[in-house]
Amino acid sequence: MNLKKLEFYIFSIIMSLLMSGIMSISLLLIDSKTTILAFQNWPRAWGIAMLVAFPVGLIITPFTNSFVSKIMIKKEKIKTK
Repeated sequence: MNLKKLEFYIFSIIMSLLMSGIMSISLLLIDSKTTILAFQNWPRAWGIAMLVAFPVGLIITPFTNSFVSKIMIKKEKIKTK
């Protein structure tokens, strides 16, 4: 596996862990009756969120990078005119 591909997978794992963890605990704190109940349910919710977040991150990240690159190229062309 080349270094660029390894970097992509590590980025996707870390981003998925952080985003799914923060979002799942945030929503549980809003929805739960008590903070204790939210933290009791968090590991399960986080696990389910990771099952969704990681594959979606693998699919969406290349498209997002491409989209941002196109936007930046257009902005650079506008600045040089």
